[in-house]
Amino acid sequence: MSLQDYIFEKPVIETEHLILRTMNKNDIDDLKEWISDISLYEYWGKRPSKSEKNPELLFNKPEKATKSFHWGIVHKQDSKVIGEIWIYLIENNRMAKVAFRLSKQYQGNGLMSEALKSVIEFCFSKTELQKIWTDVHILNHASYKTLEKVGFQREGHIRGGKMVNTYCDYYLYGILKSDYVTS
Repeated sequence: MSLQDYIFEKPVIETEHLILRTMNKNDIDDLKEWISDISLYEYWGKRPSKSEKNPELLFNKPEKATKSFHWGIVHKQDSKVIGEIWIYLIENNRMAKVAFRLSKQYQGNGLMSEALKSVIEFCFSKTELQKIWTDVHILNHASYKTLEKVGFQREGHIRGGKMVNTYCDYYLYGILKSDYVTS
């Protein structure tokens, strides 16, 4: 399989506690419970967008065919979308960026580590991606601890850089397919 195989049909990933799947209009009520929570944007690099404040707007545009992935994280226990995870900014089918966020109510239980681990496993076993990277605000301890827990390595420290729309200090993290295979 390759990234090309997933342009039109995105995979569903199932873990012990979670289902990662494409979101749809039926998820609007779940999203309304957490996606506009201003605390989620403290280290996100921007404030909530119009569609994040009004999740119904997320589904007004037709989906574009893309190699990128955007999964809703569904908690099996209550069948609610509790977070999101992206694989995007894919370069030459070789490397991509990951981003993730989780409802405050579900943080601190290892759920994001479980989701992230399953996405890394998918990317390295079902696509030709060789590296996944991300940037993390230096004060976002929970996110970089999650990254480290699943095998990401800190690769750099950017001082006074621009992360989305915010100038701040941030860390660069990455994981190589060879790191994953040997871990």
